[in-house]
Amino acid sequence: MTADRILGGAVALFGVFLLLWGIPENVRTVPGIFVYPNPALFPQIAATLLVGLGVMQMVFTKTNADVPSFRKIALFMAVAGATLLAMVGIRTVGYLPVAIALMVLICLITGERRPLWLATVVIGLPVGTWLFFEQILSRPLP
Repeated sequence: MTADRILGGAVALFGVFLLLWGIPENVRTVPGIFVYPNPALFPQIAATLLVGLGVMQMVFTKTNADVPSFRKIALFMAVAGATLLAMVGIRTVGYLPVAIALMVLICLITGERRPLWLATVVIGLPVGTWLFFEQILSRPLP
């Protein structure tokens, strides 16, 4: 079994975990009969994509065994650590500043240097997400 298949299985299992426990336990529903969209809708879509893409990675991956280099593992751990820091800070500082800081950290960690792409990711993605959920859908972000 290759590392790609193991990773695909882990991603699919994480998606199943989110669908069965993570989302129902942590997403509050809003009272009312005609609440649209349900606050759990977008997390459920993301979790379903995790399951589907994880299974696709298991099925369609290359067959030769490969082990990621130490550098790739270190980069992954740095991004995971930055994400954990963002999870801690988001409740006290708010979504928008923490999301922008997380995007800056991830771009620095991964060595991204394209200016247009940096501007789009660092500013456009968090602000666009905030506008979509907070302003258009009237759904609060943490």
